[in-house]
Parts: sequence; C-alpha cells; structure tokens
Amino acid sequence: MTALTVQPLIRRFQIGSLELPDPAPSLSPHEAVKAFAPTYPHCANALLGEPYERDGVWVYPIEKPPVKTNG
Repeated sequence: MTALTVQPLIRRFQIGSLELPDPAPSLSPHEAVKAFAPTYPHCANALLGEPYERDGVWVYPIEKPPVKTNG
C-alpha cells in the first residue's frame, strides 16, 4: 500500500505581468486580493478571474473593474 501525501495549495495573484505571492493562505481568494489594497489601491474594487494551474501553482488573475460612464 502506498502512502498519500497532501501538499498545501500554492496560490499566486497576477496583475498584468506582475505576479504576487499569496499574502495569507488562510484567507479566501477574494479576501486575499483585498489584502493587496494598501499597496495596490485598484485591488480594493478589482475582480478576480478564473484561476488556472501553471507548474503546480494556482494563478488567480486580478482584473480591473469595468469603467462606469454616466448617461
């Protein structure tokens, strides 16, 4: 019988070409993005894209919210 090993999920957050490490693995992805807001203010209202796997790491794209226009 073989033993199974469980590895923690590694997340990274991508803003354009910049890739940021997970600020707090215990938080949900949406809460983790909000934790970037003091350094990256647009993250306060950012949208979280669909995650994809790359080299054993889950990458979450952070997208800017749509521009609101009056009229």
